[in-house]
Amino acid sequence: MLQFIFNWLVRTDPAAHADTIFVLAGHKSRKVFAIGLLRQGTAPRLLFSVGRFEIRRFPELGLPQTIDLLQMAQSIPPPQRHFFVLFENQQFAVQRIPVRALGTLSEIDALSDWLGARPGVSSLIVVSSGPHLRRLRICCRVLIPRNIQIAFLAAPEENAAPDQRNWWKDVSIRKMVLAECFKIACYLVFLPLWKLARSWRSKTISSIAPN
Repeated sequence: MLQFIFNWLVRTDPAAHADTIFVLAGHKSRKVFAIGLLRQGTAPRLLFSVGRFEIRRFPELGLPQTIDLLQMAQSIPPPQRHFFVLFENQQFAVQRIPVRALGTLSEIDALSDWLGARPGVSSLIVVSSGPHLRRLRICCRVLIPRNIQIAFLAAPEENAAPDQRNWWKDVSIRKMVLAECFKIACYLVFLPLWKLARSWRSKTISSIAPN
C-alpha cells in the first residue's frame, strides 16, 4: 500500500516532443533539467516560473543568453515578485503573475491564461519534482484546456528517494509524502471553487518590458 501511494505521487510520462516546456518554481535542478530538454530539441520554447527567491540566481542557469530579472523587479514589492520568463529563439519575454496563498495552483492558473493567449500551443511538458507531479496533474486536469496534451516529467535529482522500495524508512521523505497527500486533499476541495472564480476575475498575467 505504501509503495502504491509513492508510485501514484511520482508517476512520470515518457518524454516526447512538445510545443512548450513549462517548469515550476522551486529547486534549481528543475530548471537545469528543463534547459537540458530544450537543448535536446524536445521543444522550441521554455517557460520558466520564477519565484521571489530565484530571481537573483536566474543568470546562473547556463542559458546562452541571460536577462537581469532583479533589475526588472526593482519597482515591485518583494513579496509580490513572481514571473513567467519565456525563452524562445534566443530571446526573453517576461510577465508578472500574482502571488497567492496556494503557489502551485496560482502557477497553473497563470499557465492557463498564458495558454489562452497562445492558441498555437497544443502540447506541453511540465517539469517539477517527483512527489509534486500528482498535484500538478490534478490542477492541470481542472484548469488547462482538455485539447492540450500534457506530459509530466520529474527532474532526476528530485526523485524523492534513492531507494524507492524503502522510501518510508527515510523520515524526511516520509514527511514529504504525507504533506503532499494532505495538500492534494485540500486542493481537491478548493479547486472547484477556484475554477468558478475564473469566470469573473481578470486575467492574471501582465507583460514587463526590459529597462
